[in-house]
Amino acid sequence: MEIKDIMSGDFSEYPEETQIFMREYTEKLREIIKEELIKDISYKMLKDIDKSKDYFMNVLTDILDNGYKGLNKMSTQLLIDTYLERKTQEDFLILLEKVNDQV
Repeated sequence: MEIKDIMSGDFSEYPEETQIFMREYTEKLREIIKEELIKDISYKMLKDIDKSKDYFMNVLTDILDNGYKGLNKMSTQLLIDTYLERKTQEDFLILLEKVNDQV
């Protein structure tokens, strides 16, 4: 199993049994990444609300004015990229271990 295949969602080169596992793994990976991104974004917004209501209002206004592309609509590649923009590679390895434990 290669990470590039998981990121692209192309499992056609693998046997059917492996494809089923890879689909399940990718879904669990996406689910956990989305949860972590939501926690991270929420935490940062809530942490800053007391320090600067203007910052909070600016973030909220931006989301309401421009919309926010839903995490469900993002490709796995984009979810991983977004996660890595906010977190470290070490955090990503811990996340992968969490996925492994759940699959």
